[in-house]
Amino acid sequence: MTFKKIILASALATAILATGPVMAKKSISQKGIVKHPSKLKFDDRELYFADAGKHQVKLTDGNVAYVVEDNKFPLVRITITSPIGEFILSEDAPATGDMAMTMLRDGGTKDLAPDALDERLDFLATSIRFNTNSVSSSASLDTLSDNLDESLDLMFDLLTETRFDTERLQINKDKALESMRRRNDDTRTIEPRVWAELIRGEEFYTNHMATESQVTAIDEAAMKKYVDQVFGSGQLLVAVSGAVERDVVIEKLNQQLARLPEMSVERNIPDNLMPKAPGLYGVNKDDVTQTRVTIGHPGTKRDNPDYYAIQVMNDILGGGGFTSRITKRVRSDEGLAYSAGSRYSAGRYFDGQFRAYFQSKNPSVAQATAIVLEEIEKIQNNPVSAKELQTAQEAQLTFLADLYSSPQGKANRFVTDDLNNEAADYWENYEQNIRAVTVEDVQRVAKKYLNKDQLRILLVGKLSEAEAGDGEHGTMESVTGLKMQRIALKEPLTLEPLN
Repeated sequence: MTFKKIILASALATAILATGPVMAKKSISQKGIVKHPSKLKFDDRELYFADAGKHQVKLTDGNVAYVVEDNKFPLVRITITSPIGEFILSEDAPATGDMAMTMLRDGGTKDLAPDALDERLDFLATSIRFNTNSVSSSASLDTLSDNLDESLDLMFDLLTETRFDTERLQINKDKALESMRRRNDDTRTIEPRVWAELIRGEEFYTNHMATESQVTAIDEAAMKKYVDQVFGSGQLLVAVSGAVERDVVIEKLNQQLARLPEMSVERNIPDNLMPKAPGLYGVNKDDVTQTRVTIGHPGTKRDNPDYYAIQVMNDILGGGGFTSRITKRVRSDEGLAYSAGSRYSAGRYFDGQFRAYFQSKNPSVAQATAIVLEEIEKIQNNPVSAKELQTAQEAQLTFLADLYSSPQGKANRFVTDDLNNEAADYWENYEQNIRAVTVEDVQRVAKKYLNKDQLRILLVGKLSEAEAGDGEHGTMESVTGLKMQRIALKEPLTLEPLN
């Protein structure tokens, strides 16, 4: 079945569920009910790609909005996206951004104490949220169309007249410190943190962690400076969707944006990755019966012409769920792990990474590791089957049908593509680029972009049991040919190495 037919089948199934028995009768052919869903026949359906230019509006001060009108429901969503994120923070203040976003919502305004603000937003049925990450930030609201004016006033009051209530600030600092105290409690938080340090370098800005003293030192001045830099007018992208009139909402946005300080911060996102040397690394956690394992190395960027072939290759290797090789062998065939697979991310601002992963009982870690390494070697040395290629290609295309499926999704897609400087025809050409990948391409990129001599292998668990193996399938040293290098956990609040 072609991708377009799969999409139509999905849409028909949704329509049947939505409309009940009357619609269901229409799925019965003149010859009766088919014996199997695979026998159903559907007409091809063309994918829909929205034109961002038709929805774009230039706002005052160089800000840009994308407005998608939809009057089915009396709801409005507005999201303001900034191209500025935590990359502007100094190494000694990594927690300032998160705390500033928390206090924007929790701190009240000049005229409303925090409790009064909460009550007013509840009365209006309005939700206001603020967020920041390593490369961007956002402010968003959801409200009823009748309450848009007051809700918009409140969101911009928070952005420009935040109270930064001292009592709420202390509560949020205490919450942050309590969360920090649990940094070493669970391998689910230890493993991604240590892996990020291995693959990008401990000093890379995305790996900066806050200490107790740094959290305690956060003050109103530092938070306000961050907010002004992030949400300064002149650099913002606004997504508007729902029951609005385009000209009216644009006028409202221009009035509100005029309240923000004019600001244009350079988007100099660091790209100086400093990964640790290839090798076998371990973090000991004696109180667990299962060990988390990550196997991988630095990857490539999104603008690599081999990007599409890499994604198809990885889908076959471990990214395609139960149909992929690592998942099938480690989970389904051998029963060594509940979760196993791989991902090959391509970064936009710095190199992404290849990452194969699983969690297994301590004694079976060496066996599962051997299987992952075997599968990497197999996909490099042997052509994949035509069926595997087709399955992977279809899997890589399924999301296209939902790309513009809702007004909110459409407006947000326009903003995301603008933020990422995506080519105007990127999504229209996506299917063609994926389908152009051949069996030969898969093997070629596997050889080029999966580098066994560059692998970092990380174990987080009870190392004495994981290293020894099960007595039948070798040890970690015999499987990998590498000596274990132990990484000490850090004291949660001071980040000093623990013995």
